[in-house]
Amino acid sequence: MPIDCFPSNMTIMPPPPPPPPEPLVFDAAILQHQPNLPSQFIWPDHEKPCLEPPELAIPPIDFGSFLTGDPLAVSKLAQQVNEACKKHGFFVIVNHGVDSKLIAKAHEGMNMFFGKQLLEKPVQRKIGEQYGYASSFTGRFSSKLPWKETLSFRYCADNQSSNIVQEYFLNVMGEEFKQFG
Repeated sequence: MPIDCFPSNMTIMPPPPPPPPEPLVFDAAILQHQPNLPSQFIWPDHEKPCLEPPELAIPPIDFGSFLTGDPLAVSKLAQQVNEACKKHGFFVIVNHGVDSKLIAKAHEGMNMFFGKQLLEKPVQRKIGEQYGYASSFTGRFSSKLPWKETLSFRYCADNQSSNIVQEYFLNVMGEEFKQFG
């Protein structure tokens, strides 16, 4: 005769449901060193870049004439920008007048910021906001996530806002980032 190990008035509870999965966090500083990437970042082979991509003809747009202020040159430049955007989606600006040392310093700053761990990046963009740090827009996509990070901030070129970028970096991001502005 079988022996019942449980009293007849005892209810056996099913196991609790598993906890919800952790939200996917994109942190390039960590993910780039992992041997196995999360599947959401792995694109199908037919959509991956090829090993020997064809030469890309990036149209250079000469801003030298724009800087002279000549209305005809500005109009021609606007047409070139329009055509490049329609045909390629991007272009390279040449003769823009920005010092190459300043550009190199900006690249150093970008490398320093984006090389930080996720928790060290002080300006996580909140849902609905337009400015701050965003990583891969993981909230907008469920699969085939883009491998990118952005840092966006507002800038207005009027005289009253001449320090707005510097103030943003200092007030929002902190003293460590003052030199970025």
